[in-house]
Amino acid sequence: MLDRAPAMITSYEFTYLGPRLTRLQDTVTAWCTANDCALLVTALLQGARLRITGPEEAVRDAIRTVRVWIRNAA
Repeated sequence: MLDRAPAMITSYEFTYLGPRLTRLQDTVTAWCTANDCALLVTALLQGARLRITGPEEAVRDAIRTVRVWIRNAA
């Protein structure tokens, strides 16, 4: 049996197809600034792909918070 260390999560990527991308982007940018993360937004034919990169704990927190950000952007 192999003893493996848990994988580090340093980025999280999700797609947003809603109508208020700018509002969501502003929210995530502010959060990233406060949590030492970077946000990369890639335009898609419909919507955008958002990628949050940073320290593991911050990325894990972002993963738990994405649904709230999307709900508030709508």
